[in-house]
Amino acid sequence: MNKILTVILLFFAAGTVIAAAPVYIGFDGGYGQKSDTSAKAIELGAQIAIDEINARGGVLGGRPLALLTMDNQGLTMRGRDNYVSLAKQQDLIAVLGGKHSPVIVESIPDAQLMKVPYISVWGSANQITDTITSDSYMFRLSLKDEWGVAALLAQAVNVSTNRKVCVLLPNTAWGRSGERVLREKALGTKANLTSVNWYNWGDKEFKTQLDACTDSGATVILMIANEPEGAQIVKEVAQKPQNQRLPIVAHWGITGGDFAALTGNDLNLVDLSVIQTFSFVNNTRPKAISLSKKVMAAQGVKSPALIHSPVGVVQAYDTVYLLAEAVNQAKSTQGVRIRNALEHLSPYDGAIKRYAPAYTAANHDALDRRQVLFVRMKPDGAIIPIR
Repeated sequence: MNKILTVILLFFAAGTVIAAAPVYIGFDGGYGQKSDTSAKAIELGAQIAIDEINARGGVLGGRPLALLTMDNQGLTMRGRDNYVSLAKQQDLIAVLGGKHSPVIVESIPDAQLMKVPYISVWGSANQITDTITSDSYMFRLSLKDEWGVAALLAQAVNVSTNRKVCVLLPNTAWGRSGERVLREKALGTKANLTSVNWYNWGDKEFKTQLDACTDSGATVILMIANEPEGAQIVKEVAQKPQNQRLPIVAHWGITGGDFAALTGNDLNLVDLSVIQTFSFVNNTRPKAISLSKKVMAAQGVKSPALIHSPVGVVQAYDTVYLLAEAVNQAKSTQGVRIRNALEHLSPYDGAIKRYAPAYTAANHDALDRRQVLFVRMKPDGAIIPIR
């Protein structure tokens, strides 16, 4: 089992040392994947929130928050082992899940058994919260495929000239979640899913799937992918004659890695739009503006548009603040009491939106379709909202 464990502690509040024992938040991310930027972005957003909270005195009357991180390398069984390791840590109040939905889905039984909340701050597969019961420990502050993939389909129909949509899906829990939504929503939108094509993580060539798209008569590709496979798909589309380059409407996994470096100038040759739940660009929310300045300084970029994996940063940031409120309300670090507190939080004005409230006993998803927007990705790494 992967034992890489990073402990990030901050013991300062208003310039003085906090002597009390820390309260832990865990995060299991795909740090070991070469092109991934989502794990570091999530860690950064969580750590900025922790620093701010600790500077104001911490939680539970003076205890500092601390972040524990582990690397699942995108592997489901390693992620499951990591969740168990983190959940065993004394005074750990929750584990944050990263970009890979299959990793989170695999750990649902362990979360229910160990009674430590598992909160997805990126993974979008329906299964993460669709398994909700009266005592579910699965929560999410992120896009959910139920409405996110529906928005992708609507965007694809808008881009298409004949409502014919070709679909590319990974053979994972994430892809299967997307397929179920697409087939259901296509009936109500008069979209014609002309060809549904599967691929495996790690595939290096997509000629068969792209030829199937062309042969089906589709005029747009709906792509669910992370950055390694997504970049190769874009490069292969870019290599086609201009009149054969289908536009692509993409899920947000490609923004969780160094997509611009992987695609290069080919990104300029393809009409690509990508779903998001948030943008720092022209954002007027006070907490978003404050957070963007700290993130730009930490990442060494000069524009909010150049922030790496922005949804990972902001969703982790808001989640940590909600957890701080939950632990103070629970007056305990026990998982059962934290779970109950998460379902009964007071309204909170976050960087993304006002949560009023974030969760209820019947709803463990903090975001909804009203947060959806689409962006363009540029070869310099900029992520720009489509107006």
